[in-house]
Amino acid sequence: VEGARAAGKGGYFNEDGTSTINEEGSVKGLQMLADMYKDGLAPKDAVSWGFNETVTGFYSGTCAMLNQDPDALLGIADKMSADDFAVAPMPTGPSGKSYPTLGYAGWAMFANSQHKDDAWKLMATLLSPKDNLEWAKEVGVVPIHNGADQDAHFKTEQFKGWFTELSDGAKYEMVTPPTHLENLGNFVDQVAIKNFQEVLLGQKTAKDVADQWAAFLTKEQQDWLAKNKK
Repeated sequence: VEGARAAGKGGYFNEDGTSTINEEGSVKGLQMLADMYKDGLAPKDAVSWGFNETVTGFYSGTCAMLNQDPDALLGIADKMSADDFAVAPMPTGPSGKSYPTLGYAGWAMFANSQHKDDAWKLMATLLSPKDNLEWAKEVGVVPIHNGADQDAHFKTEQFKGWFTELSDGAKYEMVTPPTHLENLGNFVDQVAIKNFQEVLLGQKTAKDVADQWAAFLTKEQQDWLAKNKK
């Protein structure tokens, strides 16, 4: 996200499958995050924080700002008064645009399912405007249907930032992670975390790590393109 904002360019790849993550603007975004840590704008032990620790860091007052998904509000709302926090849109970069990550969930049934009618009933319920609204409140996601921002639960400062992003596509270009890549899970959950910790600790430069990531992502994307030629 920071790399895309600094570069003024969404997405992960060029048309030929080469990764954009080691382009100059993207590296500047990575370096900005590293500088924030090195300048003391985040606790020293934040280098090893996961989801729970970042959320706790916010509601405990250790950190003034938090970049997280809507489901983080479930824990925050239990610990903080609604008067004490709000959600703002992601800041824009030099281009005047921002590139928030779009997460999503989908429902499907197997073609050879022996319970297609029951499966469809469940899917139809979860996808209907009324039930999706209630489901979203329980699990901490933004509803999928237009007009949800007018519901009393979502018409608050705690959700305003996300609806602002969704309503202004010219300014906020949603970027979907390349989940089609076969080995992305290990890269995101293991490799990228370890590498960026090395940047934060001064063991590697942002450019070195960006080049390493670009080599991996380029190979993965080009392999995928080769297997999925039309």
